[in-house]
Amino acid sequence: MNVAVSATAISAVSSVSTDTFGTGWPAVIDGCHDLLAVAFGTNSMDDTFERACREADRAPRPQDPRILRARRLLADDISLERAYYEILRDRPAPESLIDALVFSLRRGPGELTQPDTLRRLSALDADQLEAVCLRVQAFQPEIAPAWYAEDADLLISAWREFHEQR
Repeated sequence: MNVAVSATAISAVSSVSTDTFGTGWPAVIDGCHDLLAVAFGTNSMDDTFERACREADRAPRPQDPRILRARRLLADDISLERAYYEILRDRPAPESLIDALVFSLRRGPGELTQPDTLRRLSALDADQLEAVCLRVQAFQPEIAPAWYAEDADLLISAWREFHEQR
């Protein structure tokens, strides 16, 4: 079967293939596919869909930082103890611990001298500390007296002492 293909059609297809798909064997295959489709007049929506799928498969995917961290922790030179420590270190304190801390802080700022309160306080991250400060300043009068800003500053100072030691 003799098919006459104009030089314009060939240059148009090759320029589109090079601009769109880049270089390498996949680009050459896509360019040949496009050239044959133009030559035989069989360009259809399926070809366009297939091309879009191939482009999407070749496009670089963004890396999730959690997956990168997991891969790093699974490396052969990382011990199980170290991986376990890193996983637990970055984990926020559970809600039950925060609730227990706030419950103990209902007794007032003097509670900041108790070992259990200090242990719970040391487990908080910065966002959780802010939430606890807001909660103690919003105590309802029938439950406990609300803390003043100075009392919340004492709470923040006690938290900083623990986190500066790390």
